[in-house]
Amino acid sequence: MPTPTTPMTEAVFIRRVLIVVGILAFAAALYLLSDIMLLAFGSVLVAVVLRAIAQPIYRGTSLSRRLSLAAAGLGVVVLLGGIGYLFGAQINSQLATLIERLPAAAAELSKSQPFLSMSELVKGSSVGNLVASALSWGTTVFGALATLVVVVIAGVYMAIQPDVYRNGFVMLFPKRVQGKVSETIDDAGEALRLWLGAQLLAMILVGVLTGAGLVLIGVPSALALGFIAGMLEFVPIIGPVVAAVPALLLASTQSWEMVAWTLALFVVVQQIESNIIMPLVSGRAVKVPPAVGLFAVVAIGILFGPLGLLLGYPLAIVTDVAVRRLYVREMLGEKVEIAGETAVVEAARSKGLPTSRCK
Repeated sequence: MPTPTTPMTEAVFIRRVLIVVGILAFAAALYLLSDIMLLAFGSVLVAVVLRAIAQPIYRGTSLSRRLSLAAAGLGVVVLLGGIGYLFGAQINSQLATLIERLPAAAAELSKSQPFLSMSELVKGSSVGNLVASALSWGTTVFGALATLVVVVIAGVYMAIQPDVYRNGFVMLFPKRVQGKVSETIDDAGEALRLWLGAQLLAMILVGVLTGAGLVLIGVPSALALGFIAGMLEFVPIIGPVVAAVPALLLASTQSWEMVAWTLALFVVVQQIESNIIMPLVSGRAVKVPPAVGLFAVVAIGILFGPLGLLLGYPLAIVTDVAVRRLYVREMLGEKVEIAGETAVVEAARSKGLPTSRCK
């Protein structure tokens, strides 16, 4: 005999429906606010860099943590100011020349090789639409600068009081999992610190090698092209490919032999970066497989636009750490290596702090 429906079961059903609706509404809100979330993540990266620079200052001097952080910020400003003073005018002049010459070079190439028309290659493709939106987004200099200012200011606030934001985020989760979430944040932060340090050094070396190589080959605006290659190195896998496009376009205005030399230069520089520079400066810090990193960057870029493309790889690192720790290790019970965990455990042991992490 069927059990009659009671008011309690109806209440439970309504409650579950409301919970599902609430989750869907929250997910929709996160998607609509994705730009804000990405800016917040960019601020986290700024905070990680500042604290990474401030840490050795704090350990090697008698300065407090805040003064060490201020010294780190001042050092970054002085370094960037010095680079701008020494090379800013020349880079700016070459970038202006580059912007003027690229459309004509692209038009000339499309006339001589109609099957290479850029619009036909990217039309109807998700990746192509992403590239097109990235190019249009990159032209809004004022918007990019305003975004950068917001990210830097928020990053400074986070670097000054990281525990306030970290603990606030952890408190959003049930108490039974707060410890694991806290450990995951520690590992992800350490993985980002190691990756950012390696990536910034790689950006400098790739920019210098590319600029010097283009000077030797004889490609115009070599310094500006080297600067572009160094900056785009921040986006692994995709960035170097995009950086080669303006250099190849300019080389095509001179000769196809110059195009071949330019292409060979970019291939050699990337081989040096992949097989020598990154293994030396990053070691085993980041565990994201190359193919996974590539698809992650493309997927996040398609979902969230150019800003997602820019931050796609560090987001993939954080996601990889979270999946390995919270799902593979905690839920499936599998032993798995996690980026950043070794450094966190060693730091805790050096301070005499107990650690109960399983390896």
